[in-house]
Amino acid sequence: MNTKFSSFPKELKSLVNIFVKNLGDVIREEGGLKVYNSVEKIRKNMVLYRKATNIQKEELLNKMYKSLKVKSAKEQSQIAHSYTLMLETINACEAAYRTYRLQENKSINDLPRYDSTLVYVLTAHPTEARTPANIELFHRIQSIALRILQKSGEESYLISIVKHNFKVAWLLPITRHKKPEVADEANHLFSIILRPDIFDVLLRANRDIGTVRVRTWVGGDKDGHPGVDDKVMIQCLQASRNHFISITTKFLNDVQKDLRHLDIGSLNIQVGYLFNLLREVKKLKSNDSLRVRTFKKELRKLEKEYFEKIGGRNPRLLKLLSIVDLFPGLVIPIEVREDSEIIANALNAPIEKDFAITKMLKALKDLSGDGKVSCYAQGMIISMCESSQDILNTHKLMNNVFGYPAIRIIPLFETATALENSSKIVTEILSIKKLSNIVTDKWHNKFEVMLGYSDSSKGMGVLASRLGIAKTMRSLDVLIKKYKHIPVFFHGSGGSVDRGGGSLENQTAWWPKSALQIYKATIQGEMVERNFSTSEVTLSGMNKILSNLKKTEYKKGHIKIDSEVERFADMVSSSYKDKISKPSFFHMVEKATPYSYLNVLKLGSRPAKRAKAKVLDFSSIRAIPWVLCWTQTRVLFPTWWGVGQAYAKYKKDKKSLNALKKSLKTSFLFSSFIRVLGFTLSKVDLQIFKLYLSKSTLSESEKELFFKEFEKEYTLACQFVRFMSGEKNLLWFRPWLSESINLRSSMIHPLNALQIIAKESNNEHLIRKTTAGISSGMMTTG
Repeated sequence: MNTKFSSFPKELKSLVNIFVKNLGDVIREEGGLKVYNSVEKIRKNMVLYRKATNIQKEELLNKMYKSLKVKSAKEQSQIAHSYTLMLETINACEAAYRTYRLQENKSINDLPRYDSTLVYVLTAHPTEARTPANIELFHRIQSIALRILQKSGEESYLISIVKHNFKVAWLLPITRHKKPEVADEANHLFSIILRPDIFDVLLRANRDIGTVRVRTWVGGDKDGHPGVDDKVMIQCLQASRNHFISITTKFLNDVQKDLRHLDIGSLNIQVGYLFNLLREVKKLKSNDSLRVRTFKKELRKLEKEYFEKIGGRNPRLLKLLSIVDLFPGLVIPIEVREDSEIIANALNAPIEKDFAITKMLKALKDLSGDGKVSCYAQGMIISMCESSQDILNTHKLMNNVFGYPAIRIIPLFETATALENSSKIVTEILSIKKLSNIVTDKWHNKFEVMLGYSDSSKGMGVLASRLGIAKTMRSLDVLIKKYKHIPVFFHGSGGSVDRGGGSLENQTAWWPKSALQIYKATIQGEMVERNFSTSEVTLSGMNKILSNLKKTEYKKGHIKIDSEVERFADMVSSSYKDKISKPSFFHMVEKATPYSYLNVLKLGSRPAKRAKAKVLDFSSIRAIPWVLCWTQTRVLFPTWWGVGQAYAKYKKDKKSLNALKKSLKTSFLFSSFIRVLGFTLSKVDLQIFKLYLSKSTLSESEKELFFKEFEKEYTLACQFVRFMSGEKNLLWFRPWLSESINLRSSMIHPLNALQIIAKESNNEHLIRKTTAGISSGMMTTG
C-alpha cells in the first residue's frame, strides 16, 4: 500500500489555509486586535525566515525575541496559545488528510491473515504535554476536517463548527496545572484505545489476522515511580473495568430491546441474570476472576440458546464474546515493572515491611483467586537486568507470592553492557532445566526479553544502539530456538527517533522474522493518540507490520551486519560518548536547555529526575527528559552527533567510504538509519539553538565554542547523508515531508523565543504552554 506523494498536496494546503484563517478570526475576536496583529506580524516574519540566510535568520529571531520580551505576561501567554493552536490545527489537518488518503485505498481493509500476534503496550511516560480535554477537542476538529475532505456538500456548516471548536480551544487550558495522578493517565489511555471505532478494529483484527492484544504499563510500572503501589494498581485496573462495564451494558441493553418484541421468556430471564452478574463484577475485589468466569459462562450459554431459539447468531452477543476473548479478565491487563536491585531487596524484607512490588503481586493473587493471574497481569519486567541472578531473584519473589512463576518474567536489557551480556544471561537461565520447563509448561513455551531503546540510545547514540539491539536480537533469536522455545522480543521504543521511534517501516525493516511474527512494542505518550487516531490509521499500522513480516519470508539466513557499518557505528558512538562524558557539556545542558525546569512541566505522574541525583550528569538524567531537552531546543542531538566526525575520517579513506556506501544495499538496518538520519537533520534548526545559547548564563566564550562545535558537526552530518543518498534533499525518499517540515518549522520559532523568556522570568505557566506548543510542532515531546 502506497500513501506517499511527491509534493505537498493541494487539497491539504487548501484545508490548512481554511482552518488557519478561521483560527485567525477567533484570535482576533477573542484575543483582540492587538494580539492578532502581533501574531500576524510574527507569522509574516517567520515566512521570510524560510528563505533567509543564517545571518538574516539570526537577526529575525533576535528582533522577535526583543519584541516579545517587552510584552505583558498576558500577551505573551496569548501569543503562545495562538501558535500552539495553529500547530495543533496543522497536525489535525495532516492527520485527517492521511486518513482520507487511506480511505481512498480500499486495500486498507484487506488485512492478510498470518500466523502472527500483535501486542500493543500502552504507557504514560511523561511525554504527553497536552491535557486530555485539549486532545479530545482536536480529535473532533480532525474528524470535521476529514468530512470536509470527503466533500460531503456541507462544507460551510462544517467550517462553522470548526470555528466554534476554535472558540472553545481558545478558552480551554492546553496544559495541566498540576501533575496528573496515575489513574488519570490510565483513564486517558483507555478513552483512546476503547473508542468505538478503534475498539471495533481491534476486535476485527483479532478475528481476521491472527492475535491482537492490548496491555498497559500504567498502574504496573513501579520502577522509579513512588506514586505506584498496590492501591494505585487496583485503581488503574478498575478504570479499565469501568470502561468494559459501560461497553457490555450497552450491548446487553440492545439485546434486551430486541428480545422485548419476542415472547421467549427464558431468553429474557437469562439477559436479566447477566445484568445481575455484571453488577457483581462492577467493582474489583477479592476472587474477582471467579465472578468474571461465571459471567462469561452465562454469556456463552445465552448465545447458544439464542441461536437455538431464533435460528441465527446475535451480532451483539458475538461481539461480547469477542470482547471476553480479547480481554478475559474484563480489564486491560497490566505489565508490572521493577528495578532488579529493588526486587533483590524485596526478597529479604520481613512480611510486615513488604516492598510495594511484593504488595502489588499479592494484590494480583487476591484478585485472581484460583483463576489465572494472566487475566490481570501479563508480564513481570526486570529493569536494569544485568545478570542471571536478577532473573533468579524475580523467580524466587514470584514463588514466594504465588507458589510458582504465575506471570511471565521478562528481563529488560537496556544498557550497552546488558545488551552485550544478554546471550550469556539467557544461556545461564535456560540451562537450568527447571526454569526451561517453566517456560514450556507455564508460559506457552515463549521466552520473552525486552529491548530498551531509550537508555541505550542515551548512552551510546542512536546508530550504535540500533546496531547493539540488532546483534542482540540475532543472537537471542538463535539461542532461544536452540532451547526449543519461541523467542518474543518486546521493543521499548518511544515516539521520537532518539528513543527508537520513527516510521514503522524503518523501525521494523531490520528485525528478524520472529520479532514480526510476535510483534510487541510500547506505544508511549502522544503516540497513543497518533497511532490510534482513526480506524484507518490503526489498520494501516497493522498492515505495515504484516507487510514487513511478509518481506522476511524472502530474507534468508541471519541478519547481516556489515563490518564496515560496525566500524562506522563504533566511530560515531566514540565521539558521542566522549561528548556526554564531559562535565562542561552537562553544564551547558543545564543552562541552555529546558532541563532545569522539568519539574514545573506537569507532564506526567512519573518524576522527571532521579531522586538521588545531586548534580546533572549522564547517570542522573532520565532518558525521556534527555530527549525532551534536545527536541525542545530543536537539536535532536542523540541521533546525529558523531556522524559528522566519523564522516570526516572516512573522507580520508575513499575505499572505506565507498564500501560503506555499498552497505546501503545489503544492510536493512543501515539504510533505515540513513533515512531516519535525513529525517532528523531536516527537523534540526541550529539558529534556534544559538538563541537558547545566547540568552543563557554561559560565558561568551562557552556560547561561541558550543555553537561552532554543533554547527560543524551538523554540516558534516548533512554532507554525509547527501553523499550516501546521492541526493541534495535530505528527505529524498519522501519529498513532500520536506515541504511540510519547512512550512511548520518556522511557526515553532515564536514558541522557542517565548520559552526562553519564560525561563528568564520564571513564568511556569508560559513554560508549560510553550513546551506543549513546541511538542505539537515537532510532533513529539521526548
